[in-house]
Amino acid sequence: MKIIYLIISFLLICQSFYCQSDYPLKEIEEFGENPGNLRMYIYKSGKDSAKIPLVVMLHGCGENANAVAELSGWNKLAYLNNFLMLYPQQKGANNPNSCFNWFLKKDIEKGSGENESIFEMISYLQKKYNVDTTQIFISGLSAGAAMSIVMSATHPQLFKSAAVFAGGAYKSATNAFQAVKVMRGNVNYSDTALVRFVKEQNPNYTGAYPKLIIYHGINDGVVDYRNSKYLVSQWAGLHQIDTIADKETKAYAGIKDITKWEYNNALGENKINLYLINNLGHRLMVKRQKRR
Repeated sequence: MKIIYLIISFLLICQSFYCQSDYPLKEIEEFGENPGNLRMYIYKSGKDSAKIPLVVMLHGCGENANAVAELSGWNKLAYLNNFLMLYPQQKGANNPNSCFNWFLKKDIEKGSGENESIFEMISYLQKKYNVDTTQIFISGLSAGAAMSIVMSATHPQLFKSAAVFAGGAYKSATNAFQAVKVMRGNVNYSDTALVRFVKEQNPNYTGAYPKLIIYHGINDGVVDYRNSKYLVSQWAGLHQIDTIADKETKAYAGIKDITKWEYNNALGENKINLYLINNLGHRLMVKRQKRR
């Protein structure tokens, strides 16, 4: 559970000594099949461990692996807590804005395109390192958040939890025109259809779906925060729970602009957490402090 708490808390206050590029990435050029034509970068602390957790971090549009690593500070946390970081990276040849193609069928269907490339990266790390298969997590910003949902939908057995920042529901868009509408908050699918889209990827799957942590700025002018509510609906259906929050916490962690909603199953197990943030646009919740 330790990594889950890091996912929840690391972006609330990310001090500058956590957010430096003192922990360089390593590119893995040959990792298996690569139908999505992506690049692969990792950070490993070098410490030996019987079992090592894995966190997958997906960058947003206009970013790359190094940029999101430095912005988020994940590598410092990986060094301190001895876990492995994976950073898939988009290529300009696939998308001129360096966005993951979360809205193209060829990239979001199980076993194809970018979705399959990321799966191959994870499989490579499982073979290369002693990854704890019960402690694999995924996170992303914007297009990276949407692709994190793609991965969680197509390979639910892989991930313990997902943490997404300004993302959207799986298959809420399947072409570029629809993607623009979705980003404006216009999703034209019922909750039932959104759940069906996920289940169609693994029609015989009876296991658990990843826990979902959602963050969204209410003042986001790029991806409308209403997308977070569609995500709650989709994931609540997958977890077979309702969309009425079991607990609401205002001024979460003492920050007046953050409200948290928790959604639990019949056993009281937390399955979805939603954080909506006033006065936050399209960005990570990073508060930088100067070095002392």
